[in-house]
Amino acid sequence: MPAPARHRAARDRFVRPFALGIAVVSLVVASPLARAQDAVATEALHELRAMLEQQRRRLEEQGAQLVRQQRLIEAQAREIEGLRRALPAPARAAAPPRPSAVASPSPPPAPTVAAPAAPAAPPAVTAAPRDPQAPSTAAEAAAARRREEQRVLATDPTLARVGGVLTPRGMVSVETSLEYNYAQSTQAVVNGFSIIPGITFGTVDIRRATRRTAIAALTLRYGITDRLEVNARIPWVYRSDTIQTAPADISASPITIGPTGSGLGDIEFGASYQLNSGLDDWPVFVANLRVKSDTGRSPFEVPIYLVSDPRGGFLRGLERELPTGTGFWSIEPGITVAWASDPAVFFGGARYIWNIGRTVGLQDPTGGPAVPTSLDPGDGIGLNFGVGFALNERTSLSLGYDHVFVLSSRAGGRSIPGSGLDIGSFNFGLSYRASDRVSVSLGASVGATENAPSARIILRVPIRFSL
Repeated sequence: MPAPARHRAARDRFVRPFALGIAVVSLVVASPLARAQDAVATEALHELRAMLEQQRRRLEEQGAQLVRQQRLIEAQAREIEGLRRALPAPARAAAPPRPSAVASPSPPPAPTVAAPAAPAAPPAVTAAPRDPQAPSTAAEAAAARRREEQRVLATDPTLARVGGVLTPRGMVSVETSLEYNYAQSTQAVVNGFSIIPGITFGTVDIRRATRRTAIAALTLRYGITDRLEVNARIPWVYRSDTIQTAPADISASPITIGPTGSGLGDIEFGASYQLNSGLDDWPVFVANLRVKSDTGRSPFEVPIYLVSDPRGGFLRGLERELPTGTGFWSIEPGITVAWASDPAVFFGGARYIWNIGRTVGLQDPTGGPAVPTSLDPGDGIGLNFGVGFALNERTSLSLGYDHVFVLSSRAGGRSIPGSGLDIGSFNFGLSYRASDRVSVSLGASVGATENAPSARIILRVPIRFSL
């Protein structure tokens, strides 16, 4: 064998075992390192999965929060749209556009997971946008407060009749109402005239009278400006009385009659004007004027019992049919005061009722011709006060008292004894706003004096719309 070949063979005998040993040692040493690296990689993978799960839950929470914000924005948009529809046309045109209820806020960018060790940044908090319908001036705040007062004051039956509740500019209110009155007295005189429906004057001795009156009315209101309103009321009246009178012979049974009457009542016209703005925590003063006509059937036009009628000796002068009006024109100026002291609204008012006298023909119970007589029905002074509360955004409640002092009447220039009256009643009102245009109000009155109706219930449904 040549020398080089021998040298290579000798080198291989020594190098190969040495290389094999090194390889074995490397495998023995590298195996734990590989296992350690695998454990580190597995732990990092678990941490990454946990962080991804945490980020997923956070994104789900943010998505739920965005859904809640979207619903809140839609509810606010509906409320703003309702307020815009309730505004007059000029104010509606000048108002800023309402926020869209469809567009939702952009969600925050998803946090990156490129660096697992870095915590995700919390979402940025942005300031809430200003409500475009929120009052920005003292005048706007006073107007909003005034609208709330009007909603509360509308529950009182007296204010709804005499004035003090204004209709916004350009708005028309069509109000249908149904009223029921019940009165009972131990004395009723009817051979004369009536100032207030259900209360008459005369000389016939009545032992007991029960009077029931139902009134269906249509009331129209129009707001010329935010401070000036005109209105008209057209009533239809149905009356039914049960009257018992005792004959002179106390052994005889009482005589009972039941006259009725129905037809158009006395049409009324009115206007209300707000005198001040109500700024600086001042009360609001509203001047009212109401004019009542004599379109209803007059007490001097209905037939009466004559002496020649059966039992006419006991029934003479009593009405066979009942009137639907008073027979006189009247003018009623007044003023209403309202002052808000959260959460209550205090109100009160005073008015003067001027009943305009005229010459009428008094029927003769003996059957003779009517006697022309100058009658001047007694004027009246009315006072009322109360308090109202807004229970929530739709429901309001009011409690009040109303009193009318009726002065003595005059016939032929002479005062009629016993013709002065006191008519007082406690009032309760409840109102529910079914929508931005429709409300339902229920009122009840309980008589506090002998001459007042024992009970009165009135249901009113006003509907508002703009021209």
